[in-house]
Amino acid sequence: DLNRVHNKPYVELKDSDNRPDETVAYEHWANHLARNTSIIVDLFHGLLRSQVKCR
Repeated sequence: DLNRVHNKPYVELKDSDNRPDETVAYEHWANHLARNTSIIVDLFHGLLRSQVKCR
């Protein structure tokens, strides 16, 4: 198993509740890393932000 986390904690996700995107993204990334830390995560995982604009 490549995952370096052997005892994965249960993480309850909070609602965004109109908080800044950066704060919510940081919390979600920290929760992800608390359960998933491996060479694959180090090399290939990340966060993207996209925006849709209607004409």
